[in-house]
Amino acid sequence: MKSFLTGFITVIVLAALIIWLLPEHDVHPDKEGIELSFPEQHETPPARVDETPDEPWPLPDNEEAAEEIAPGVIESKPLLVIHQVRAGDTLLAIFNKLGIDKDLYQRFILLDKKSKRRLARLRPGQMLHFRFSKENELVEIIHNIDSMHSTSYLISDDDIQISKHQKEVQVRIETAHGTIESSLFNDGIRAGMTEKLIIKMAKLFSWDIDFGRELKKGDYFGVIFEARYVDGQRIGTGNILAAEFINGKKKHRVVRYVDTRDNVDYLDPQGRSRRQQFIRTPLSFTRISSRYTGKRWHPVLRRWRSHKGVDYAAPTGTPVWATADGTVSIIGRQRGYGKVIYIKHGKYTTVYGHLSAFKRGMKKGRHVRQNEVIGYVGSTGLATGPHLHYEFRINGKHVNPLSHRLPIADAGRKSDKKFRAYADPLLETLDRLKDEILKTGA
Repeated sequence: MKSFLTGFITVIVLAALIIWLLPEHDVHPDKEGIELSFPEQHETPPARVDETPDEPWPLPDNEEAAEEIAPGVIESKPLLVIHQVRAGDTLLAIFNKLGIDKDLYQRFILLDKKSKRRLARLRPGQMLHFRFSKENELVEIIHNIDSMHSTSYLISDDDIQISKHQKEVQVRIETAHGTIESSLFNDGIRAGMTEKLIIKMAKLFSWDIDFGRELKKGDYFGVIFEARYVDGQRIGTGNILAAEFINGKKKHRVVRYVDTRDNVDYLDPQGRSRRQQFIRTPLSFTRISSRYTGKRWHPVLRRWRSHKGVDYAAPTGTPVWATADGTVSIIGRQRGYGKVIYIKHGKYTTVYGHLSAFKRGMKKGRHVRQNEVIGYVGSTGLATGPHLHYEFRINGKHVNPLSHRLPIADAGRKSDKKFRAYADPLLETLDRLKDEILKTGA
């Protein structure tokens, strides 16, 4: 009897201990599963992937209408999803990411070639706007191709309507000026110029200045140019209207002028064309790594030999342009030159060696214009690093392209009153820009 009582008490104690250890909870015998709570109607719906709406989500028109919606039901609302294209993005991948029906993607595949090509060639940084209906169906895609152009695709049950849009470009006249402290590129950027604008300005003075060896600290530059704006944002630059460069004690000025026949030229303050038959350098600002000499230690052949050209050190891929109008006489690989182009200019010949590649379309017999890109800097042939080997020949004989007096093109003079009326205000503006530098000492 005693053992029976002992066992009974033990069972009672264990049962009480188990009940005490169990977590507290409410028992609902009439419900099964988990009860879900829904957001109220005036709350913002959950955001879709890459959602960055321009405006807050719309609230119900009145509070009473919101209260009439049955409990637990979320009202559908129009939705805008903005996706910025990243490297490797495709339209199909973006559709999948946003959960858009693949059947709709197939409809885009059947678009005309041009429209399909635009969507197939998405570029990083472009924006895609996806607009959805209240029923969460895609109704429009807006493809912002660049800051000016966009294409909209309006989607219906049986058609996709395509519309192209172009924003209005506003052209403003702006100025920039500064002095050389480190390099034309760095100081041009510091003065508010773009890379393209700096290159344009350098080309205007390339007949007079070798920017690879003649640039000096304290040299001055000033430029009047067209700036292009869309929606108040500058998207680029246009023509240089006038420019000035003071290299040491030499002052150079140019004015862009369009004559009555729509011929465009850059003239000096006296109305003379500054165009010369040859420019000094065949590529943008760089340094000279080896000069024209009768005796130079060759770093590859390891022996003394003459160097009948000028080497310009520059990164691989730097554009190389023709120094004068002419015709391609030789193009291809040639022993120590590697990939090389010879251009014939009457009795003159220019040579461009160690190129990494030729500009597409370059071939023997092709006529090229001065400043036209013909190839890209490389290190093919006998070269220890990327650079351009440039030669200048007269009737087959090598001359030093840095010191030889280059032939001057016909410099006709514009003496008409029209030129004076157009040029004088620009030249006065250049004077004021220079005075600002002199006053501030910058």
